[in-house]
Amino acid sequence: MRSKSDGKSRAWPIILMLMLAAGAVALLILFFPRLEGKAPVVAFSDFNPAIGTSSSFTVSVSDDKSGLRHVWMALLVDGREVVLADESYTAPVSEKDFNLTIEPGAMDLPDGPALLRISVTDNAARNWLKGNLTYLEQAVTIDTRKPDVSVISRQHYVNQGGAGLVVYRVAEPGTTHGVLVGDNFFPGHQGVFSDKTLCLALFAVDHRQGKDTPLLVSATDAAGNTAKTGFYYLIKPKTFPKDVLTISDTFLNLKMPEFDLPEEPASLLDKFVTINSAERKRNVEKIVSLCRTSDSALHWKGDFIRLPNAAPRAGFADQREYVYNGKTVSHSVHMGIDLASLANAEVPAANAGRVVFADWIGIFGKTVVIDHGCGLFSMYSHLSTMDVTPGKMVERGTPIGRTGMTGMAAGDHLHFGMMVHGTFVNPLEWWDAAWITNNITSKIEAVADLPRL
Repeated sequence: MRSKSDGKSRAWPIILMLMLAAGAVALLILFFPRLEGKAPVVAFSDFNPAIGTSSSFTVSVSDDKSGLRHVWMALLVDGREVVLADESYTAPVSEKDFNLTIEPGAMDLPDGPALLRISVTDNAARNWLKGNLTYLEQAVTIDTRKPDVSVISRQHYVNQGGAGLVVYRVAEPGTTHGVLVGDNFFPGHQGVFSDKTLCLALFAVDHRQGKDTPLLVSATDAAGNTAKTGFYYLIKPKTFPKDVLTISDTFLNLKMPEFDLPEEPASLLDKFVTINSAERKRNVEKIVSLCRTSDSALHWKGDFIRLPNAAPRAGFADQREYVYNGKTVSHSVHMGIDLASLANAEVPAANAGRVVFADWIGIFGKTVVIDHGCGLFSMYSHLSTMDVTPGKMVERGTPIGRTGMTGMAAGDHLHFGMMVHGTFVNPLEWWDAAWITNNITSKIEAVADLPRL
């Protein structure tokens, strides 16, 4: 007969095996997630590999599996390691943003190449419990010097509401440069001259800017260092005429039905007021947007053609007052010159260039816009027909359409405008061969005598 003690002694090994198996399962359940092999993720925001006098950016690190263990970031400059971040985590952390600011002056860092090093580990049990590792190196350049800018062209006489040109030299590649007229920036262009350090910038003094408006050449390099330099200039003040236009019921009945608004106003007069203000503003913004980018080549040559055998009907920057039944109902500024010839007269391209727009623009009706290069544009509005398409290169005098009364035109005529990077300028200047020679082409031709760098 077997004793009870014999039965118990034989049961213990089984019980122990079951306990070990249960423990192994528990350990596996607890430990298996930490065997994941996904490395931490590193992402940059607002990062610029060119570091100026003060450069700020964000490094985001994350690990959505086992969580972050250790984050280390440093800048290696001339064999010296400058630690930017060094953090270890005991509690679970799945993501962290590091807002870094590098100030070479305060950190005693010299200009030149440097290396940004980033090391991130997680809490995984991989790599002998050291975790998954993400390590990266990013080459950067420390540049705290302002770009060297020197103005080449000499005297600059500019009319209020007119255009001008500056030639200058920027030796440092990759800079954003141009002319500041007050707060308005006019981008410069390279490629016109064989010497690629030479730049030119067409600029405009808005009709609202007076003789005390500051003018500067500005250049900003890839690291954000900005240099500004003045040049000799004189802004000639101008006064622009006032014009009173009478709005009749005949005009309202003729033109207002052509326009569709989201909400139809109570009367045709109310519709006119809305179109002449809000719609006009949108249409002008559309034209300005078309002039934001321009070919870095001078497509044009000589003076610009005006509509042949045409009489002027309205001038540049006329201050218009609209009167209905003896009461002033609206105002606008006429940013071009109206020319009237025979009905449906052929309209020539004022000079050579690339068509960038040929379509309907609200109050301007059927409109063609031509890019003449380096920021200079011309526009032709109220056309009855358009004979060109965007992308087409046209020569001086190429027919582009015919006059009409589309848009908010009361009679057949051409609205002709000139723009410098979206700022409307007086077309009279560009019709004047002597003005072009004295203010534009002579400055460009004078540069041909300069030695190349």
